[in-house]
Amino acid sequence: MSRLFRSLSFRLALFYAVLLCVSVALVAAIGYRVWVAWPMQEIESEVDREADETARVLQNEGIDATRLVLEQRMRSAGVRKSFHALIAPDGEIVSANLPSWPRRPSSHMTLIEADTFLDGFEDDYTALVRDRTFADGTRLLVGRDVEDILREDELLRTAALWIVCVTLVLGLAGGWLMSRAIGQRIETLARTARQVMDGDLSERVPVRGTSDDFDRLNETINLMLSRIEALFGTARRVSENVAHEFRTPLARLLTRLEALEQLEPEGTPAREEVDNAIAEVNRLQRIFAALLRISRLEGGRHPLHIQRCDIVSLLEDLVEFYQPEADARGIELVLDAQRPLVAELDLDLMFQALSNLLDNALKYVPGGGRIEAFASGEGALHIGIADNGPGLSREEAARVTEPFSRGEDTAGRAGEGLGLSMVAAIAQVHGARFRLEDNRPGLRALLIVPPGLH
Repeated sequence: MSRLFRSLSFRLALFYAVLLCVSVALVAAIGYRVWVAWPMQEIESEVDREADETARVLQNEGIDATRLVLEQRMRSAGVRKSFHALIAPDGEIVSANLPSWPRRPSSHMTLIEADTFLDGFEDDYTALVRDRTFADGTRLLVGRDVEDILREDELLRTAALWIVCVTLVLGLAGGWLMSRAIGQRIETLARTARQVMDGDLSERVPVRGTSDDFDRLNETINLMLSRIEALFGTARRVSENVAHEFRTPLARLLTRLEALEQLEPEGTPAREEVDNAIAEVNRLQRIFAALLRISRLEGGRHPLHIQRCDIVSLLEDLVEFYQPEADARGIELVLDAQRPLVAELDLDLMFQALSNLLDNALKYVPGGGRIEAFASGEGALHIGIADNGPGLSREEAARVTEPFSRGEDTAGRAGEGLGLSMVAAIAQVHGARFRLEDNRPGLRALLIVPPGLH
């Protein structure tokens, strides 16, 4: 329900429904003014005028003359039936065509039921009456029928109430249907966007062929995605070609340097320079090899060998492989994982990803520190490396998976800035997520494998 009220289309539909209700209420108020209030004011004025004239007759000519005036008024009434009652000081009814009236006089206009019966049929009347009592105790009631106006009043009130209620119900129903229809189109667009963000640049937004606003928007987005895919493909091919083309000259250069190394005696400055050059060539070869592999992983061109893996065994092999280096640096390396934990993975790629994470941790955790390889399988499978080293700032964590991006505290440390890029690419091809978290202190590098893969 909260999601429905957050929907813009539903809120707009509800707003227009409320606006329509306000419009209906305004029209009803105008109709009430025209068909009820003004006619009622005219009748009140007429009744007041007739009551004043009859009161003057009563005061000047007496009660008998007043009775004659009232009876003449009753006979000469036009479309709107007249009503009256004249009661003597002793309570005797001198003249009346009202069936009843209040026991106590009122200083305000009064509505009195004045239904009449003729030949077994009832005629509905409601009299708007002015009630006056004189000094000698004589009581005079003068009124006019307003039944038709009261019917108009009731009709307007009922119609306005029904119209407002029906409008609100239809507005809510229409808003829900509109929100559902638009929400489905938006969700399709959002789903495509998420798939593109996950690296599938070939994904496109479905076009229904209705040529509506959404279709035109989807066509524009598809053109944009096609252009982005083409640009990424071009950039990837250029980088692959560059990396591939450099491999041969680098291999030749390395061969010549190694041959030159054999000609120079050890310990000479020339031999030292040759060794440094060989190290640089080897570093360049590692960089180009890593770039090619990352590019193929991201482009979906790296063959995957998916198999059912024992995650605990994988972590045990990893810890065993790096244990000597950790001991040499005085770092405690521990494993926190319990069987059974299995997943459908490419074992070699996952071992490389975890190796990169553990290798990074060994570079930055000082002597006496602690590194933990862990895995847990509640819901999604969580595999990762946690340490108590210097960690990364939020800004650094957001960009270290970019190629050649390294943290600020990397001076004098080996590496090319491609390890975490490789981890992110391996996570992507497995449909997993790679996340860096604050371990308070240190860094927690986490691979989250969705439930469908384990």
